[in-house]
Amino acid sequence: MKYRLGIDLGTNSLGWAVLRLDPAGQPCGLVRAGARIFSDSRNPKDGSSLASARRLPRQMRRRRDRYLSRRGKLMSLLVKYGLMPTDIGERKKIENLDPWTLRAEGLNRELAPHELGRALFHMNQRRGFQSNRKADNA
Repeated sequence: MKYRLGIDLGTNSLGWAVLRLDPAGQPCGLVRAGARIFSDSRNPKDGSSLASARRLPRQMRRRRDRYLSRRGKLMSLLVKYGLMPTDIGERKKIENLDPWTLRAEGLNRELAPHELGRALFHMNQRRGFQSNRKADNA
């Protein structure tokens, strides 16, 4: 017997039907049909989604992973083009340089390659930052 299965997937239900097919492949009868209704996927107290308990930590993990990936790629490019030292110990010494001072000094004098790399790395860390303090809005 040839048959066709039809499925209707809704937000809170799953409907299905099995149709018998004739030799030409056209429906000729209903074998069986049904529906499964799921309970509401919201917290009855406040109406929030039950999946939010999983979604929020997952979003935080993804955001952190993307940040670390972006930082690692930038560091490898800075090392490749000579804007950061290849030795990790030397990089740690450059971390002690104040990036704000380097950025300000870069306006008046030419920075050494490693100083420029430190300033660029700092800009990557502060990428997209906007304060939401009320004092800044005034």
